This record gives sequence, C-alpha cells and structure tokens, in this order.
Amino acid sequence: MGKTMNLKESLIHNHSILLNAKANDWKQAIKLGTDVLVKANVVEERYYDAIVSAVAEEGPYICIHDAFALSHSRPEDGVIKTGFALTVLETPVFFDGVDEPVDVLVTLAGKDSEEHIEGTMQIANLIEFDEDFSLLRACKTTDEVIQLIDAALAAVEDEAA
Repeated sequence: MGKTMNLKESLIHNHSILLNAKANDWKQAIKLGTDVLVKANVVEERYYDAIVSAVAEEGPYICIHDAFALSHSRPEDGVIKTGFALTVLETPVFFDGVDEPVDVLVTLAGKDSEEHIEGTMQIANLIEFDEDFSLLRACKTTDEVIQLIDAALAAVEDEAA
C-alpha cells in the first residue's frame, strides 16, 4: 500500500493554505477549502455540495472543537485522492446551532476510511498542540504554518518516545 499524503505534504503540494481568507458565511468558508482542492485535482466540485447538504441535514457535525470545523464528506462524494486544505478566516463565521464562531477550518478529503482516520489523527495532533489556535492565527505566511505543523508533529513524537 502506498504512503498516504500527510497533512504537511498535502498543504505544500496542493498550495492549500489560505490565510486571512474572507467569507461571509459558513458555506463560503467551506467553499474556500473545497475550491482549492478542486483546483489541485483532489476532489470534484460535488464534494462541496455533499458537505453543505450533510451539514444542512445533520447539523454542524463538522464543528469538532471551539472555533474549528473539520470540513469533510465521504470518499464516494467526489474524492479523487486524499488531501487537505487549511483555511484561517479573517472574520469568524457562525454555524447554526453552534455558539462559538469558527475561524479555522480544515478541509479533509479521504480516499478511503483508513486514510480518512489517519488524516483526522494528524489534525487532532495540531489541535492538541495549539488548542486555542493562537499560534495558527499568528502565522502570517504559509512557511510559518508549515513550521507550526512540524512543531506539533515533533511534540507528538516526543510524547511517543
């Protein structure tokens, strides 16, 4: 089995880090992430529609942490290959039924359930490292974001050692 594209590699390879992004509402915020993955040939256009309909039907299941949404749908909803996009909004957006506004979104496209779980774990490491996202919000460049992800991974490896 081939090595999965990890969070950092995917963000670099797909040019999918968006900082100070502007969105008027949660749908636009999600579209920023899915658009960049469509452009990178990671997902089809319909992946966006699948996420929006799922949120409309099931509620804001993608809001998994304060100020954070993990925007994702199923592999069969148009995932071409595994990939990630990271969006940090200039102004937070609200999801219906969630008190905290969201300004950090990771779009996760998992090619299969195994890669989906693996991707989720990589994102969890970053959240654990930068729990209130203050470090992430302070990043001004893509390189700073990559350094932050490296630091989060190093912290996880130290714990495992």
